[in-house]
Amino acid sequence: MLTPKELFLHPKPVPLAGFDQSGSRMIACPNPPIEAIERGWAIAIPSSSFDVRQMIQQLPFEPDLVSLSARVMSFQPRGLHALNCPTVMKLGDTFHPGDGGLTQMIRYCQQLNCDYHWTYQSTQHLHFFAEAGLKNTFWLPASIVLDPYIPTASEKTSDVIFRGSKSELHCYRNYLLDKLTNIDIQTKDYISSLQDYARAKIVINTSLNGDLNRRVFEVLMAGGFLLSDRIRPETGLFELFEEGIHLECYGDEAELTEKIQFYLAHPEKAAQIAAAGHQRFIECYSPESIQQKLYHYIFNNQIEAPFRGEHDRRSRSSFKLQTRIKLYELIQELQRLQPALNILCYQIAPEIVSDLSDLSRSHLTYVQPNTQAHLDSTFQIILVDKAIEQCVSYLTPLGFLIVIEPQLITIQQLNQQLEKHHCFPVELSVTLFGQSYPLSLENHGVVYQKMPPEADTRTNKDVASLAVNRISSGKVIQQQFKHLSIVHSAIRVLRSIRFRHP
Repeated sequence: MLTPKELFLHPKPVPLAGFDQSGSRMIACPNPPIEAIERGWAIAIPSSSFDVRQMIQQLPFEPDLVSLSARVMSFQPRGLHALNCPTVMKLGDTFHPGDGGLTQMIRYCQQLNCDYHWTYQSTQHLHFFAEAGLKNTFWLPASIVLDPYIPTASEKTSDVIFRGSKSELHCYRNYLLDKLTNIDIQTKDYISSLQDYARAKIVINTSLNGDLNRRVFEVLMAGGFLLSDRIRPETGLFELFEEGIHLECYGDEAELTEKIQFYLAHPEKAAQIAAAGHQRFIECYSPESIQQKLYHYIFNNQIEAPFRGEHDRRSRSSFKLQTRIKLYELIQELQRLQPALNILCYQIAPEIVSDLSDLSRSHLTYVQPNTQAHLDSTFQIILVDKAIEQCVSYLTPLGFLIVIEPQLITIQQLNQQLEKHHCFPVELSVTLFGQSYPLSLENHGVVYQKMPPEADTRTNKDVASLAVNRISSGKVIQQQFKHLSIVHSAIRVLRSIRFRHP
């Protein structure tokens, strides 16, 4: 068993209970408890910008690795490149706006340039980090961030439970749980929740945004019967566990209700699945075993190929990475706000469609380039780059038409063309916990909304936290230029002219 000496750089204060008492791990953080410093568990970080080499001089040992986490972008340790040991970056939440956004996190990691980059959450975003040139990207299941727990034999004293947050961040979770009856919903501490998982006949899980979350591993570790939303294979869930064998899944509200009724009527089947899921967890994905996988990869380069970031076929794309990321971030956030999305990808690059394929509540219809399609449905979102008038009729009222990388010189003409179909350029923003976040494509695209005369042009009434503001053609052009260098802008304009006048 590998037990390396580790220095962990943490951007926020850590409570006394969070320190390692074995002596093999030192935490450097702002304002650590005096007792942790006195016992040799902690070092105080003087500010968010510091030289890590000076920190290492204060350690009672020479570290075998230095670890940190991409969660606070203002946290700026210097001198990582000059260390004589591996530097390891843990990638955090990339499923909603804020510091956890993909664009910000990739830029942060590129700036610090660590030796290894790994995520404990879903693996579906890892290909973006690999394509961005980050070194040694890989995934390890979320049990690595759990405190180990050994369940005791428990009577089933509850039918259906959910333990966790119902904050404004969890739109789909709140939508589903509010529709269920006779379900025990509470927020409890870690150990109490694990005990409840073992005592319940059914434990409901709903991901934040189609991601593989910690609760999957917590329930299986506790020996509970897990009924979770069916996320996409790109998340890695079905690399680890098999539906109907180790856990159960649902795809929508109707299937969730049906499976609750079935397993309440057949508790022996639920117990069988719970036992198999717990056994699979103990044998393959316990916190201790996954921690050893982390060390073996860093020091011995030993990790299975499916868990490497570059193993995802999408990491070999040639289409513009930044355009794909900005589009993905926007669509992912619109999915977070809605129970389901119906999306038409009309004659766009297949790489973009491949990126979006891991969004579990988004149904994609793809019309390939140089083909025609006669569709019998309408769509909340349409992505297009050239054949705009051929697809705009399929857009629902208040739906969004996203034009990918429009030619700068034709934006005025494009706006006039779409206005005939009651589609107008808009800016989008979302409010989370009192803070507004713009959902901008920068120079990678323009968002239009179909606004019938009776529609409210300021907000989308169905999604209270989403603000939709109509903007002028001039502002669209200004925004496209804002994110381009002078040289890049000139090249784009010249290409636009050549496109119009061959």
